[in-house]
Amino acid sequence: MLKITTFTDPMMGLSYESEPFFRKLETHFAGHIEFHTVMAGLVRNVYEFVNPADLAISEAMAIERYLPHLAAIYNAEQSISGMPISMENLDLFSTDRTSSIPLNLAYKTVQQLAPEKADEFLYRLRFATIVEVRPTTKLNELARVAGQVGINEQTFLNAYHLDDVKASLTEDFQRFQQLGIRGLPAYLLEYQGKRVVVNGVLDDRQFFTLIAQLTQNNISPQKPEISQSAVKNLIEKHKLISPIEIQYAFGLANVNNIMPYLNPLLMNGEIKRIEVQDRGKLSSLNYSFFSLYEPYRIL
Repeated sequence: MLKITTFTDPMMGLSYESEPFFRKLETHFAGHIEFHTVMAGLVRNVYEFVNPADLAISEAMAIERYLPHLAAIYNAEQSISGMPISMENLDLFSTDRTSSIPLNLAYKTVQQLAPEKADEFLYRLRFATIVEVRPTTKLNELARVAGQVGINEQTFLNAYHLDDVKASLTEDFQRFQQLGIRGLPAYLLEYQGKRVVVNGVLDDRQFFTLIAQLTQNNISPQKPEISQSAVKNLIEKHKLISPIEIQYAFGLANVNNIMPYLNPLLMNGEIKRIEVQDRGKLSSLNYSFFSLYEPYRIL
């Protein structure tokens, strides 16, 4: 069994844009890969990222001027896979919210409360941060996302402050540091006593090549057959998914090729289509997500 561990932060657009590549790994190497996630704390102190000249004037000015720069970085990352990003009025940091650690701690909280919901929570937290552009460094926003995956919000808030949850996050950070990782995201691939650490985004082709080398072709990709039931099963597994992820999962050449399988499910009300803001760069299909239910949203 191949094990892939991702070192990341829930706020990372690079990891959000990598979701289609992981859908392809899941389906093309079904039953042969274990996926794990380790929190790495991308922004420990936002003042390390702002313009020093702005910071010399005031912390508030430094953050105010940094946020448009951060939004531009997010928007540029959309070119990686086409997952929709539309960063307007970004409010991720303030003088009271100077770190992405709360997002990391929230993931560890859910991982302890309901480990089977951790992946869904991480995806929805990325969705809230990057697609809905919500201020997810706020504790009430994190509790809201926990509620979306079926965790009682008060239960989440109580656990969030527990020492053992904080200790678990510290262990993640220590593991990240021990491996000498210099950039995020990073991946640790392990197979039969062999291991390799790779820094930076890997697309599906790079993953395939790396897996072939590490396993000496003992694990080979198998393209899955697409059908209406297979598409529905994928949506049921992930709860919320973009058409681009479905395209990659089934190895389709064009995202529009998924619609014959989605249309009957939409017409029967078995799934819902969620439109997100379209900045005019891509087709409306690319700016959609599909779900078994409408995500709870406060606009």
